[in-house]
Amino acid sequence: MCAGCGLCAGVCPQKTLKMRFNKFGEYSVFDANRNCSVNCELCLEVCPFSNQVENEDSLAEKEFADIPGIKHRSESGYYLSALVGYSNLNSHRVNGASGGLTTWTLETLLKQEMADFVACVSPAKDSDKLFKFVISSTPEDVRACSKSCYYPVETSEIIHHILTHDGRYAVIGLPCFVKAFRLAMQVRKKLRQRVRFLLGLVCGQGKSKFFAEYICSLGGGDPRYLEEITFRIKDNKRSASDYGLRFVCESTNHTNGHEGTVFWTEGMDRAWCDRYFTLNACDYCDDLFAELADVSFMDAWLPKYTRDSAGTNLVIIRNPTFKELFQKGSDTGEIKVDTIDIESVIYSQRGALLSKRNGLAKRLTFAKKLKRQVPKKRVLPLNKISFRELLKTWLQTKTTQKSKTAFLKQKVFGPGLEIFQKKMRPYDCMDRLLSRSKRHLRKAKRIFHR
Repeated sequence: MCAGCGLCAGVCPQKTLKMRFNKFGEYSVFDANRNCSVNCELCLEVCPFSNQVENEDSLAEKEFADIPGIKHRSESGYYLSALVGYSNLNSHRVNGASGGLTTWTLETLLKQEMADFVACVSPAKDSDKLFKFVISSTPEDVRACSKSCYYPVETSEIIHHILTHDGRYAVIGLPCFVKAFRLAMQVRKKLRQRVRFLLGLVCGQGKSKFFAEYICSLGGGDPRYLEEITFRIKDNKRSASDYGLRFVCESTNHTNGHEGTVFWTEGMDRAWCDRYFTLNACDYCDDLFAELADVSFMDAWLPKYTRDSAGTNLVIIRNPTFKELFQKGSDTGEIKVDTIDIESVIYSQRGALLSKRNGLAKRLTFAKKLKRQVPKKRVLPLNKISFRELLKTWLQTKTTQKSKTAFLKQKVFGPGLEIFQKKMRPYDCMDRLLSRSKRHLRKAKRIFHR
């Protein structure tokens, strides 16, 4: 159930825990010095998927429940208000993943001296690790970290930095990372004193390194020489949801350099929706909206906004400080934001929410039938599940597992996707059959009701 967040390695008193990639391109923790104390268990106290820790509802109640005017929804957690809009400054919107409000917020925290440093994800000049968490101290550094990152990163290095360097920090991360930070702040006083703000990114699922390498293969590149990758490329001829992934493969003695762009509708959508290369932990996560963050950012996946290829943000505010921050930014014209009802925000993420709640209930039911150990979640297993839904859940799990082993074999034998596609074809066929059977069943039900 390791999400690869790295908080355990960051707070380890013996400094014996380290993060490294496993053979499937996923971060996992290991005992580097074989010096782990059996009486410590601090790692389990900060792990977002440990059964020893409180769930998101309990942790969020401590953090936000006493704020005047705060409200709560089971889907989104606590919220003061919700906004929709974009940034008008410094090409934030053009260079950002969506509307640029995330970049604007991080820059503004530094400019207004509300934080001394920002911890965010930046491209890394390392072919084995294309992205990493960095500590930024200037707006220019923050701007260099724009766009989303569908690539594994971990926080152990920045945790060590925060613990050894005084200052006020703002940290942005995925829901599981934010939860791990909240847990770590309960057990490490220095983190509690120095981390002033936690900003969250809505997340439907996390991917291994194989996802980026697979998209590189779709574009005709050789993933063994993948040197650089840029997510969320915008095209003004396409909708905001049809974004691209640009890759660059280095030139070697045996191969010429290659670069290209693959858009969402050119194969990336299938890899995402069929959950290729998804982390096992993500199958058992019920937090979509980063419920423990002071403010959460997401794409405005609503018909009114997806037609604008420049991109638009939705924002859920939980900390009053950010409510004032956005109001001032709107008054000065730095950002263009309007209030939006929470129902629309929830509806915009309906696909991912369905997987996090209804899909999770099915996966928990499936795990229970197989007597597998899984984390305690706020979502409960179903009392009754149809054979078709059980088969669909089994197929989804097997598809994810097979995608990892099949692509690993593909990498061994070189460029191209022939081996991978051959291995995945039976699972794709079964998925299409199940989808067709569902459509035929719906049609039969309509005829029966008439």
